[in-house]
Amino acid sequence: MLLVRFRKKFPKIEIGLRVHNREAILQLLARNEVDLIMMGRVPDEIECVAAPFATNPLGVVSAPDHPLSRRRNIDLRALKDQDFVARERGSGTRLAMERLFAKHRVKPRIIMEIPSNETIKQAVMAGMGLSFLSLRTARQEIAAGHLVLLDIKGLPLIRHWYVTRLKIKRLSPAAAEFERFLLEEGGALVDAWS
Repeated sequence: MLLVRFRKKFPKIEIGLRVHNREAILQLLARNEVDLIMMGRVPDEIECVAAPFATNPLGVVSAPDHPLSRRRNIDLRALKDQDFVARERGSGTRLAMERLFAKHRVKPRIIMEIPSNETIKQAVMAGMGLSFLSLRTARQEIAAGHLVLLDIKGLPLIRHWYVTRLKIKRLSPAAAEFERFLLEEGGALVDAWS
């Protein structure tokens, strides 16, 4: 949606998009192979310039018929015996999940790792298990009743999306315009869309 809006404003700017997990994105950034990155956590190991442009709420979702879907104010520790379909290692979402669960001394039972939010949502809807996802990616399925956001104390975890670039990077005028667009309009557009 952000790219569509940007293209409407600047139809002559050509856009290239790559979708990867955090680990792969950081490699591209370190090699200076990309202009800008939209990511959920700014890297400590690479000198970057990063600014938040939108919120990124993360939560636990289930199929509508899952026993936890009807409970309220669930303690996170209640998830210790639940099956999880999780993003692959190297994913920012997976890292956020692992940190949250470790903080609460909960070790999730991961029965499958999948590198695609869309496939994870399908697996959860089919009853394979729970998942920890960006709620921006599950908005439509939750609204339609195909997924349920579990009512867990302390969740959703509100994080941010950042527009990030190498500190030494000199942006082209087109990339600078996209960065400006994200910072000025991205948050409101993301909120309206999801």
